[in-house]
Amino acid sequence: MAETIDEAYRNGRVVLDVTMSSDKVIRIDEMNGHQGDNGRVVKFVMIGQQGRPFNMQNRSLDLVGVDSAGKTKISGNTMNIISPSLGKLDFTIPGAFYQRVGDYDRAYFRIKDNNDQVISTINVMFSVIQGVGYMTQGDSQIFDGNVENNMARIEQKVANFTKELYGMLDGTNSAAKIARESLNAVLSSIQANQVATKGGNNVFTGQNTFHGTTQIDKLSGNALQPAYDYANNAINAAKASLADNESGKQYEYKAWGVNGCRAHNDVRCTLIKFNKYVGYCKLEGTFDFPAMKPYESREVINVDQAAMNGGIYAFPRLTPQNENNVLMFEYNTGDSGHIWMHHQSNSYDATKPDSEYIQIGWFCSWR
Repeated sequence: MAETIDEAYRNGRVVLDVTMSSDKVIRIDEMNGHQGDNGRVVKFVMIGQQGRPFNMQNRSLDLVGVDSAGKTKISGNTMNIISPSLGKLDFTIPGAFYQRVGDYDRAYFRIKDNNDQVISTINVMFSVIQGVGYMTQGDSQIFDGNVENNMARIEQKVANFTKELYGMLDGTNSAAKIARESLNAVLSSIQANQVATKGGNNVFTGQNTFHGTTQIDKLSGNALQPAYDYANNAINAAKASLADNESGKQYEYKAWGVNGCRAHNDVRCTLIKFNKYVGYCKLEGTFDFPAMKPYESREVINVDQAAMNGGIYAFPRLTPQNENNVLMFEYNTGDSGHIWMHHQSNSYDATKPDSEYIQIGWFCSWR
């Protein structure tokens, strides 16, 4: 069981010590709030070795926790830096953390560098108190600020790609329309005997042969249809040349355990392409994870880098028997192929390997 210590202050700010060991938890009353609170701001100062200020330049801070309903919350980077060199910052806690009355006894802050690599974690405890007149809007929900921000960026990319594609198609359609109108004008002139000939004004009756490379046998009634068909085929061919031939394709990649983790034969890593710009990769199967301490982080799985190109963190789903043993997975940005696991519980035997069936996934994008 982790040792609980009281919060400390420095110049009116709550102290977060990045060197604090993982077997200690700080109870921070400043983070306590009523059910329904939204946007609570807590003033922090980060300290490091020998109590000196911890420089937060090019670093981020987010909050991860499991509420009394067992729902995981991830704030995303909601800090406002006041003085990076002195470690001073204001942290805004999203309203999703105050949906369910009860204690957060499995929560921690993560400090990351500008490569999104976790460099330190600080365990914390706080409580949600019943609010007077608060009307609940349903059960507590899983919340991940990082996923919402990243999904917004992906949606914007898709919108930009779609706009470019429509622009190319619109240009092709406009050119085809001009060609069709020109063709119709020529055909109308021929039908009205308005086409100039070498010998002057001529009326073509019966069957006429033009010596050379072009021969017109008859041009009336249904004889116009081949010309229309030709124009339509040209338009369809132009659209087909711009079509996305990656849509719906699936690719299988390798996945394996590292640092004491073993993958079973049922492990599959599958990339599904929405189109040539966007896809979704899912990893599922059984892994024997090594013995790990509560709240410990470790690199446990590797996949082919091609399966993670442009990847974005996705929250895992676990089978029901793991409901008291919350696991979380993340990895470095881009196509690293390295996946880390975090135990978010102390309700399991930390001395034994842990066999789990997992399902995780991430979005990918290509440009």
